[in-house]
Amino acid sequence: MVPILYFPFPIPQYSLKMGLAPLGVGESVIERDGGTDRELALKAELLREMPGYYDQGLPGSEQAQREVGQVLGLTGETLAEMGRTVAEDLLILRAGGGQELIAGHLYFANGWCLDDKLGKPLLAIHAPVPGYAEKLGKPTRSLLERLKPGRPVGRLNWSVKPTNRLDLSSRWNGWLRERCAEVTAENAGERCYLRVERQTLTVLPESGCVLFGIHTYQQALGTLSFGQRELVKGVLETAPAEMLDYKGISSFVGSALRWLRVSSQRISSGGHWADGSDLLGRLGDDTRD
Repeated sequence: MVPILYFPFPIPQYSLKMGLAPLGVGESVIERDGGTDRELALKAELLREMPGYYDQGLPGSEQAQREVGQVLGLTGETLAEMGRTVAEDLLILRAGGGQELIAGHLYFANGWCLDDKLGKPLLAIHAPVPGYAEKLGKPTRSLLERLKPGRPVGRLNWSVKPTNRLDLSSRWNGWLRERCAEVTAENAGERCYLRVERQTLTVLPESGCVLFGIHTYQQALGTLSFGQRELVKGVLETAPAEMLDYKGISSFVGSALRWLRVSSQRISSGGHWADGSDLLGRLGDDTRD
């Protein structure tokens, strides 16, 4: 489930912005909840399946990796060891320069993997994001340079996926395309999941590197409240085509929107159209994609 605190849409309108804010009183980089044990078991399973794919580090990143444990109070010398005790993915960006990705414990990636990005500067990592270089590149770099130790910040990132699989790293791209093709206006409520990443940025005081933490939450569209569905619908309706392509939503967004529109009418009318017919049986009449 996506905690209410992390529902990503305040208004039914798409916007491209960093949305960073200091962590509030009582908020922590590391979160433990009812899903943590399941997520740790999944990490252990993926590690056995593909050792070396999910944990990587460049030579020279060892000090920063050890520092993560000191800052977060985790046991271990490497991100690999520490990451197996928390639900979060953990990544380290080099201090200064191009802010390259120098180490990562990345088990629940959304469309990428360490093989794709390790060693690349921040701007290259985000090159596929529409509008990032023009609108967010310089502000993001400047913000990272201004972060202070002991003052972590956080933001939310979102997507809609036709699965609740947590590991959507690059090796699943072909499988994911097949899942996208299976979404219809009839099944989108149970097949499609709002996927929210709670992302945190923490400066490591000795090395000056930045720890990037990611905790992934998911919730089926059919279990969202009426108000939340309306917000999701508005965002999907106003998101630019290139952003929907980037997020992997384009191929099924029409079906998802038809489901959202019909479900909204169903809730507001008590489950039936004015003539008493079943709403899902009338899906074919809704052509407002």
